[in-house]
Amino acid sequence: MFKKQKLSVAIAVAGSSLLLSNTAIAEENEEAVVDEEIVAVGTQIKGANIEGTLPVTVLSAEQLDSSGIATGEELLRSIPQIGSIGFGNSRAGSVGVNTARGDVSSFNLRSIGEGNTLVLINGRRMVLHPISQTSRFDSGIPIVSSNANTLPVAALERVEVLRDGAGALYGADAVAGVINYQVKDDYEGSEVTIRYGAEDGTGRQDITLSGAAGFSFNDGRTNLVLSGSYADRTGVNSGEYDFTRDQDLRSRAPEGFATTAFDNRTGSEAHANVVFGGGVGRFHLRPTNLIGDDGVSIVEDSSECGGRGLAPGSTIFTGPGSQSLCLDGGGQNRALRTNRNENRTLVPDVKRFNVFAKLTHELESGAELYGEFSYYDSEARREREQGGPLSTGEVFVSADYFFNPFGPTTLADGSVNPNRIPGLDTSIVPEAGVGFQLDTIQLSDVGNRRAEVNGESYRFLAGITGDWGNWNYDTAVLYSEADVNDTTSNRVDTTLFQAQLNNTPGAYNIFSGLNPADAGSLVDLTPNPQSAIDPFLTSVTREAKTTLSLVDFRLSNPSVFSLPAGDAALGLGVEYREEDLVEDNSANLDGSAPFVDTLGPNGTVINPSNVIGSSQRLDFAGERDVFSAYAELILPIARDLPGANSIDVQLAARYEDFSDFGNITTPKIAISWYPVEWLQFRAAFSEGFRAPNLVQTNNPQSTVSTSTEDFALGELLGTGDLSDSGLDATTTVEVRGGNPNLEAEDSENTSFGFVLTPLEGLTVTVDYWEIETDGTVGSFNDENQSRLDALLRRSGGSNPNVIRAAPSAENPIGEIQQVNSIFENLNTRSVSGIDFSAFYNFDTSIGSFDLQLNVAQLDEFSQEPGGQAGLLLAAGATPESVGVEDRVGLEGFPEYRLTGTVTWNSNDDLWGASLFLRHIDSVIDPNIVVDDVPFEIDSYTTANLSLVRRDIFGENSSLRLSVNNITDEEPPLADQAFGFDAEMHSSRGRYVALTFKRSFGAN
Repeated sequence: MFKKQKLSVAIAVAGSSLLLSNTAIAEENEEAVVDEEIVAVGTQIKGANIEGTLPVTVLSAEQLDSSGIATGEELLRSIPQIGSIGFGNSRAGSVGVNTARGDVSSFNLRSIGEGNTLVLINGRRMVLHPISQTSRFDSGIPIVSSNANTLPVAALERVEVLRDGAGALYGADAVAGVINYQVKDDYEGSEVTIRYGAEDGTGRQDITLSGAAGFSFNDGRTNLVLSGSYADRTGVNSGEYDFTRDQDLRSRAPEGFATTAFDNRTGSEAHANVVFGGGVGRFHLRPTNLIGDDGVSIVEDSSECGGRGLAPGSTIFTGPGSQSLCLDGGGQNRALRTNRNENRTLVPDVKRFNVFAKLTHELESGAELYGEFSYYDSEARREREQGGPLSTGEVFVSADYFFNPFGPTTLADGSVNPNRIPGLDTSIVPEAGVGFQLDTIQLSDVGNRRAEVNGESYRFLAGITGDWGNWNYDTAVLYSEADVNDTTSNRVDTTLFQAQLNNTPGAYNIFSGLNPADAGSLVDLTPNPQSAIDPFLTSVTREAKTTLSLVDFRLSNPSVFSLPAGDAALGLGVEYREEDLVEDNSANLDGSAPFVDTLGPNGTVINPSNVIGSSQRLDFAGERDVFSAYAELILPIARDLPGANSIDVQLAARYEDFSDFGNITTPKIAISWYPVEWLQFRAAFSEGFRAPNLVQTNNPQSTVSTSTEDFALGELLGTGDLSDSGLDATTTVEVRGGNPNLEAEDSENTSFGFVLTPLEGLTVTVDYWEIETDGTVGSFNDENQSRLDALLRRSGGSNPNVIRAAPSAENPIGEIQQVNSIFENLNTRSVSGIDFSAFYNFDTSIGSFDLQLNVAQLDEFSQEPGGQAGLLLAAGATPESVGVEDRVGLEGFPEYRLTGTVTWNSNDDLWGASLFLRHIDSVIDPNIVVDDVPFEIDSYTTANLSLVRRDIFGENSSLRLSVNNITDEEPPLADQAFGFDAEMHSSRGRYVALTFKRSFGAN
């Protein structure tokens, strides 16, 4: 029997640009219809019909297949209204222990940032990914998101995207809208899918096995659906692409922009940089035959060695492998910067397992018991270069260090020191030798850091639904948990490293050579023996867990009372949920086992992190309880009147009480007006809010080393103003952390548009939307705190968050030592845009065609400065300097994103083909400006093509050939570690996949 599903809002021609292929079903087979009324995103009333009132995008399982979409991240990137994806495999090259790495992809609807999109599974909340990371665009604010990779794409029946504020219906975090994953249920039969894919020109290979099975028993009253998948993906090294192989991007930059801004190699040399005591001073270690990138030897002759009171040529010595080494007292040389992309993982190896089960059972009373279970497990592996330079703290080395070229003339056993440079002036370097501070070094022979991220999550849900007269009730209990164990091995413990340097014999030789033939290479041609390395190796672990516990009760009636135009519908509900987040870091990372320099002048804590290359990451825990109640009313205002074929109104309000910051009530109103059958006008207004996440409110304050301009000193010396101090930034300590007094970000969401269906099979929609957020959580960072200090000093005051040393002759107001910048509710943010979609379905003599176009225009992304930012702007600081410039057209915020799809099916339904296009507009990088012209990151267009043959090996089987990025487009150049913006663009080249699918008795 044919079944029609009334999706009361979501599956509507008027609201979607990517539509279910069978939307015309409602007009066919009316006499053979069995209604299965289900509630979709946009309303909580079962059986209500406000079709098209809200802007909704729906992607069906068939569309996902035909578009070549196989992962959660690819699915999100196929929706233009989804902005840059901040949590990803190659997030701007920043893949250290403080980022959310592994098999994770985040949600960023409307580009307003992670945490503003509510994600549902079958209409109920999805647990958050337990690892946070700092926002790239919002002053280091920690952000959180659900993980799009935890559900198998193969198990999805459809994905519904409500592109409108929905706080009144669903609660906190639905500021930008709601994404609902609807998983297959009420299914009989089975199917299996095998997919193999490989990328042209790299070692990447993917294999995915997925399947589903549905069983009915107890005379059809009980149904069990099982679905799942296993994926094994081989990653990609940055050396496999020409455009990611080298961090020096100047050769790729357009004419006029080949400046040092595009040289992203590490700012320090690979060889040791040491500061000797006794007034001897700083020396760089360089091989005498090292050739720079200009083809000229860095050290022309021995006269360039020495300096700082040492005779020219007196500081040449023989290093490992009989390499002639020079201690040069001059400055650093750009030619010696190292290329960290030589052996870095760009895309990690990933293994992923997903399973989902749903059980329903109809009771004698007609009520239905239901239960859901899902489980996800993943393992992601990646590598990157060893930590260093030693920016995490000073390491002092004793004078009798075995390999010290300025060591004592004799060793402890009385023998002549073979490593002291002969002929040194003992008035400068005494016979007892001088110790040194190891400033920077690249520990290449230690090998790469190896990260393994294991993610796991599960979800249990049990509920009952039924009818009591015209009322439908639905209540459920939900528990979900997500765990991540992020372990990096082959790290360097600073304390053990210092001990090994001072261990004789068997000390680690910091003067080992790299590759004189390639100044930027990290290949060490004379590595230390492993016995000198193993003693200081360690592992660091970041473990985190989030939990979501929820119980709700929903009551709805599609005809609670009658009006002249029809029946009014009412929905009521209450919900209680608990959210918990716990993060536990290794002792050598969280500050409980800090680096204490026993050889330095103070013997105090040098750095709370005892791991070279990583800043401190504190443990923390947070929890909150939330009680909420909502009401929704749908009113038919007019029917079949002149100029009013129909008018419907949706009213909703929700009250939520948070245990950690108070309560809030949010309303919503939506109106649909059909003056004639083929034209609809729709509008909505709602208030919403985003609760500060548990990291923002509970993360303890920690210190990081940073560089800060002193604007007050610049004004005092007359070198600059609030936009530019005219002085070099100096190293300071910045205190960052959570704020338990943060308030919610209040928001207003307005949208209006029209739906036009002038021809059979043709639908056009246009919607304008606007979101205004008040009290956006941000950080008044160290630079702005310094600006505020300068402003307050004009009137005799000062900023207590800028802590200075005592005044001196060189600095009459005292050097900045520490800046405090905890999270605050700051500016008012305004974001707006226009959505355009078109859908055309028609038949021809060679088959049917579906044409789809979805365009998202970002019209405004600006911030109105509040509080202290407003003071700075009024006093002369630029909008860019205080972070309130309009971001539309800037990196990460393209004005236009669009997708287009052409799908063809033969008349006999044996053949099908699909072409999927995706385009992202060009943006500019405001940080790279030459002659007042900013650098432009080019637009990016890719195309996916697929061809399917159905019933190829018997009935209900199909074979699909997919080619993603058929033109093998490279991502456009951007000033990032991997040479492209990974949040906007993909590095994947031409990718070919073959998918075989076989169904057995499926309904």
